[in-house]
Amino acid sequence: MDPAIVAIIILSYISLITIIGIYFSKKAKSSEGFFLADRSLGWLTLAATITATTVGGSATIVAGGRIYAQGLPALWYDIGGALGLIVLGLFIAKKVRKTGLFTLPDITGQLYDKKVRTASAVLILITEIAWISLLIQAASLILQVVLPIQYEILLVIITIGFIMYTLIGGQYAVVYTDIIQFFVMIIGICIIAAPLLFIKALPNISQLSNVSLSFPINSNIGFLAAGSIFIMMFMPHIVGPDIYSKILSAKNEKEARKGALFSGFFKFIFAIAIGLIAISALVLFPGLENAYVAIPTAVFSLSPVIAGIVLAAFVSVMLSSADSCLLSAGTILSIDIFKKKNVNISRFGILVIGIVALLLALYVTNLEKIIGFSGILKTLQIAYTIFTAGLILPILFGFYKEKTKVTSKGAFFSLLLGGSISLIWLNFASQPYSEYAVLVGLGVSIIPLLLFRESSSTN
Repeated sequence: MDPAIVAIIILSYISLITIIGIYFSKKAKSSEGFFLADRSLGWLTLAATITATTVGGSATIVAGGRIYAQGLPALWYDIGGALGLIVLGLFIAKKVRKTGLFTLPDITGQLYDKKVRTASAVLILITEIAWISLLIQAASLILQVVLPIQYEILLVIITIGFIMYTLIGGQYAVVYTDIIQFFVMIIGICIIAAPLLFIKALPNISQLSNVSLSFPINSNIGFLAAGSIFIMMFMPHIVGPDIYSKILSAKNEKEARKGALFSGFFKFIFAIAIGLIAISALVLFPGLENAYVAIPTAVFSLSPVIAGIVLAAFVSVMLSSADSCLLSAGTILSIDIFKKKNVNISRFGILVIGIVALLLALYVTNLEKIIGFSGILKTLQIAYTIFTAGLILPILFGFYKEKTKVTSKGAFFSLLLGGSISLIWLNFASQPYSEYAVLVGLGVSIIPLLLFRESSSTN
């Protein structure tokens, strides 16, 4: 295998996508165009961009790595997300689009008050930093298989690429490049990589242990651990800042609902493909020291041209998610922190958030060397645990305020306690109990919502 051919294909693809992004960026004539593509998206465009956004590092590199190391129950990372999008489409998407607002914290401000809006904006920015850091690490793991460059240097290069790409054109550039990347992902991952690698591994598939093939749980990922993974991925796909920025960009409520539903269906397809690739990697390349390079290692074993196309598809996965997260963070910083619909403030926010995400990636990489715990898995746990435990229940209770009788006071303390307690539990509880941080956080988060209700206090 000539890595130069693979590298040329990947770099050429990234260059092409960047040029396309620059072209479509010219469509953004106003702040609403930059932030929300002038609310012009139909359901198919919406489904493509949501899918491209949500099939990120957690759905590919992390899920694939854990399937390789611990068996098929790690598929709950992807199944949880797919079901979350379907629930979003069925019950919430119309409510989100109906607000006509710009961001998720903007919605919390409408549901509650300014204090809850600001608190949710800060929590979301923290989790966006972790999400972007996860994507930086995932992209670096992919390219490390191809390029003979030190991992930390790759982190810096990829961060610069993510930031510059997103700064170019806002939501128009993100959405229309996401459409291209969606089809590249479908072709490269689902149509090419999964079938080819599975056929290659099939003669020796019987060599795998029952533990690896057991589902929905096994001896490595038991009921509580599987439930934690499911909840951690399911709920952020019902309530998510980058997903909501797409929903708010829809033409109308009907298109928003339909787009969310179809994105859930497409995410199921990717879940099956990632499961097949990870199991095939376990058969073809057993005993890898780092389980999170299992998927790129297996892909790299294909012919140079095919490997280049497929790895470009995986880079598309990271790029399409990172640009959405960075844009969402920049928009929140402008609209919800500085209270101005200013494109330049948003661009400054994109730069700052990207740099901080890089510093987190470098930190967890160093931490991995010291304690031996996977840096990319730690980053995922930080991002999804804090967000799920802190913000999701207040938002869902707020959407059904007439029934839940939730108050602003209850929402504020739910957000504060759920997020902080889950973070403390995640970092200080011993294994395997730290895996249950999201369940503990949610249990704490619901208490203020039930305690401070309209029947006992004034909103």
